[in-house]
Amino acid sequence: MDIPNIIAHGIGSRTALPLPLWQLAWAAIAALGVSFLGLSVLWKRPVLASAADGRSVGGGKLIPVFSAIARTASTVLFVVCIMSGLFGEDQALQNITPVTIYVMVWVAVPFLSAFVGNIWGILSPFETIGLLVRKVRPNDDAEAVSHHWFAVATIFAFLFLELAHPSGSSPRVLAYAMIIYTLITIVGLATFGASWLRNAEGFAVLFRLIGAMSPLFRTDSGSLGLRMPLSGLSQVDVRPATVVLILLALGGTSFDGFSESEDFIDLVGQQTGWSGVSPTVVGLLITVAIAYGLYWLGSKFTSNVTGLSVGEAMNVFAPSLVPIVWGYLLAHYALLLIDETQRFWYLLSNPLGTVDDAGNPAMNIFGAAGGTIDFGLVDLGVVAWIQTIGIVIGHMAGVMVAHDIGISRFGRLEAIRSQYAMLFVMMIYSVGGLALLFNG
Repeated sequence: MDIPNIIAHGIGSRTALPLPLWQLAWAAIAALGVSFLGLSVLWKRPVLASAADGRSVGGGKLIPVFSAIARTASTVLFVVCIMSGLFGEDQALQNITPVTIYVMVWVAVPFLSAFVGNIWGILSPFETIGLLVRKVRPNDDAEAVSHHWFAVATIFAFLFLELAHPSGSSPRVLAYAMIIYTLITIVGLATFGASWLRNAEGFAVLFRLIGAMSPLFRTDSGSLGLRMPLSGLSQVDVRPATVVLILLALGGTSFDGFSESEDFIDLVGQQTGWSGVSPTVVGLLITVAIAYGLYWLGSKFTSNVTGLSVGEAMNVFAPSLVPIVWGYLLAHYALLLIDETQRFWYLLSNPLGTVDDAGNPAMNIFGAAGGTIDFGLVDLGVVAWIQTIGIVIGHMAGVMVAHDIGISRFGRLEAIRSQYAMLFVMMIYSVGGLALLFNG
């Protein structure tokens, strides 16, 4: 099984879920219902917005040093991945490029962001390029790219490469994609300035949303800040394209699991090569459309209660979807992250994946080349509980954020009534996510 298959369909791999689906589904529904009732009774005033400013805990002198080291290391890794993709072994399991992109960037960065904040702002090679371009193009034309639609296109293109492209695992293909995206970013920076990274760089927009959940953040003065978890979501900038981006990430992660299920294979057959692209893309679009349609229906009910338009309701409550995206990510990729992080470390020592005449790794930079994954590093039962709890906790956090948004915008009773349909939608998302864990 090559890297994209491992990555895109890591859900359910080597796991044995702890309880039958019907028990987990009812437990999830009960947890969401109890959470909603508890919030309705106990959470009477908005909390998140006032807690978002947090407090400084120092570190103003150390953070720039750490940031410089991390930025340098990530930029070097970025260059290594391009060079390895172009000149190394064109094999997904031997070359460092696929595991870096599909695991360390797409899974590890958003997973960690929920705990330590927007680390992509430091690790992104495009931010580093932006520092250089800004010296040439210092002005920042924010209005020119005030939307996020290019960010939506970026994430869709990535999902196409990951899930549908017949050679999406090829280090060569990935290196070319990295080069093309880098050139596009440079043109965007040169034309629009730093606002391109804030609004149009898809990974930056998505990971920044997830990072807003974190209790850690960087204050305006540059020091480390501490605040209530989830409170940063009250400050995120939401536009119609932001809603689409969030639901695209949610639907894409869901389709990752479904596309390897027996139901999907029975439906479209075992397609190979370019013949499998069309059913995969259609399946992805349908999954995203379902996620969007459910959220639209919940927002429609909310609009009827609050007087907002459907579009306004979708924008207002969009931050409540971010914890769900993170919960799905944890549920689908927990085991993948544990396994493939080990592979990443081994490949750092021999990034090109080349071997000598005796079959030994041609390089051994850190002394770990040739290592093998310890599949028993974490007990499968523990992983299964992490996957299950990830979905439930993500939805409970979503209910909490939605409730806080509601009472900050409307009267308490009106806010509670406005969330009846959205609670039902989150229950469907939750049960659907659990079902994917069983069928993946």
